[in-house]
Amino acid sequence: MGQHYDIIVIGGGHNGLVNAAYLAKAGKKVVVLERRHVLGGAAVTEEIIPGFLFSECSYVVSLLRPEIIRELDL
Repeated sequence: MGQHYDIIVIGGGHNGLVNAAYLAKAGKKVVVLERRHVLGGAAVTEEIIPGFLFSECSYVVSLLRPEIIRELDL
């Protein structure tokens, strides 16, 4: 039989991960589904060609509210 989850979060971007973290902290059994091979959404840095790293919009991580950073120990 398959796994049982209280919450399914669609999308492993920074917003989905923050939501999943808060829900898990509240005692919910959470799974995050992401179509890509990496988590983080726009807040990732990837090697798009050998030796060249590209940050799509990783500055968005700096826009997280300070209380989120504190509450989730980021």
